[in-house]
Amino acid sequence: MKTSSILLVINILLLIFIWGFTGVNYAGLPETLPSHFAVNGTVDGESEKRAIWFLPGIATFVSLLLVGIPKNPDSPLLNVPNSYRNRESLKLFAYSILLSILLLLLDTVVESILIAQGKLREMSNAVFVFLALLFVVIGIHIFRMLRERKSETSKI
Repeated sequence: MKTSSILLVINILLLIFIWGFTGVNYAGLPETLPSHFAVNGTVDGESEKRAIWFLPGIATFVSLLLVGIPKNPDSPLLNVPNSYRNRESLKLFAYSILLSILLLLLDTVVESILIAQGKLREMSNAVFVFLALLFVVIGIHIFRMLRERKSETSKI
């Protein structure tokens, strides 16, 4: 099984878990939920209970967007080197970025719900770990693209 296929399956499972965890816990949530957090993890903003559906919606939108990118590797809207203009490279690119985004959103949803239920007092530092993962994944891809673009232009 290709790495991109494994990443896609993991991403789909994460998306299902985000929706499922939100749905299972929704009825027992209080009418106001934490919706914004300070850098130290403390709650500094609240929203109505129904706002919890916003994050699974964002996760779904981003998933559809990133799963759709590899459908047309020759799109003029993609600013990637020619070596990335094949489905497998684009899948690996899009699905690895999607994985880190979904992990970040999953952590936010889970911790927001646990704080609302009184099981946590504040957000953990996992958000920073997942943000760092996102930046590392994007950085690796940018580095590879720049290196490959440089080798493409030196051949001309």
